[in-house]
Amino acid sequence: MRMRYALLLILCFAPLARANDFPTQARVEFVLNCMRESKAAQQESMYKCSCAIDAIAEKVPYSTWVDLSTVANGITIAGERGGVMRDIKDGRKLIASYRELQESAKKRCFIRSD
Repeated sequence: MRMRYALLLILCFAPLARANDFPTQARVEFVLNCMRESKAAQQESMYKCSCAIDAIAEKVPYSTWVDLSTVANGITIAGERGGVMRDIKDGRKLIASYRELQESAKKRCFIRSD
């Protein structure tokens, strides 16, 4: 009987573990960068930016977030190195997904894009 309860608990919390696979360092870097871009007071922007990375982590695993952000940031590199990113199949779809995730998180956490 105990084994059944243990198995049930593991199955219930498995999706939560996947949703929170963002390493602490990545979360901190995101929040600090977001706070730098924010025009809100420091304390307010910390809460809002923390909310945003949590919202993103609920929607995609960390490996997907890294892939999306790499492509989205890599296309801005000039020359041949940036060309590699620009030539990726479905690159525009990946960039659109990245931007939609960011905008959705900003909206959910009341971060203004002024």
